[in-house]
Amino acid sequence: MEISEVSRIAIGTHLGKMNEEDSLLYQASIEFALLKRINFIDTALNYRGMRSERDIGSVLETLIQKEKQINRKDVFLSTKAGIVPGDIDAQLRPDQYLQKVLLKKDILQLSDLQIIDHHKHVMEASFYEFAIQQSLKHMHVDYIDVHYIHNPEVSLIVLGEEVFYQKLKSLFSFYEQQVEKGLIRYYGLAVWSAFTESPGTSGYISLEKVINVAQSVAGNSHHLCFIQAPFNQSNQRAANDENQQINGKWRTLFQAAEELRVHVTTSAPLDCGRLANHQHKNVDELMSMVLNTPGILSTMIGMRKVDTVKKNLRCLNKVGS
Repeated sequence: MEISEVSRIAIGTHLGKMNEEDSLLYQASIEFALLKRINFIDTALNYRGMRSERDIGSVLETLIQKEKQINRKDVFLSTKAGIVPGDIDAQLRPDQYLQKVLLKKDILQLSDLQIIDHHKHVMEASFYEFAIQQSLKHMHVDYIDVHYIHNPEVSLIVLGEEVFYQKLKSLFSFYEQQVEKGLIRYYGLAVWSAFTESPGTSGYISLEKVINVAQSVAGNSHHLCFIQAPFNQSNQRAANDENQQINGKWRTLFQAAEELRVHVTTSAPLDCGRLANHQHKNVDELMSMVLNTPGILSTMIGMRKVDTVKKNLRCLNKVGS
């Protein structure tokens, strides 16, 4: 699938319980969405203790391999790694998974961890190689369209800029090798606040500097083509704050991404449900605001229920997508 063909809304799989009931709900909604107009699925290795990727895999195996209702090329898959995951099916919490799998198999050393409170982040290629293999297995596919470094600002805060960007360069070299092997098509950074913080703030990431690192690895033919950041009615920094400097001129994140030829996907359009549940906002209005904002390739929204998929499809129709 070409990037231009992805749906304006993507199936988000972050929220929900790590149980069979929510897995069955997700599987039904993912299948329904894929058979309609939504062809983009976003997930992460650590979502719901690896259940989200496995739920996606169950649907893809059925629709692609067994029933042959769709082809692999008709689905755009993005996933993420960097956060130490748990494995609910193996009854391993993240700390246990770290000890019994990652450390025991020498995938990581304790010194590879950057830790802030309960957040444990990794920038070592050995972990990302392992993570990609796990994601491919979970989702029953032989390649991933986009693989993100998940919340890299955690490592940046702990390591400092100089070491962080050195590790980023090594990781980008690894990613380019994965592209050559055909295991991923593109890579990128999925952040929470790093791209929209004020410059100079701890954890702030310059998109221009990130692209310069990618160019130092692979020239203009690099495959760092995606970023992901939150964007919603209460957090419009990506569209309004001129905090990214490009060739000496200040730009918003969306403007900077366009100039640097990076595709933007956005997360948390309902602020993880807080806007609709606590502030009693109209979901259609919240989604329409995001969908009508220039510069966004696709927005990731949780779709645990078929009814939610139907509502999102109606919203797409309203904005003329």
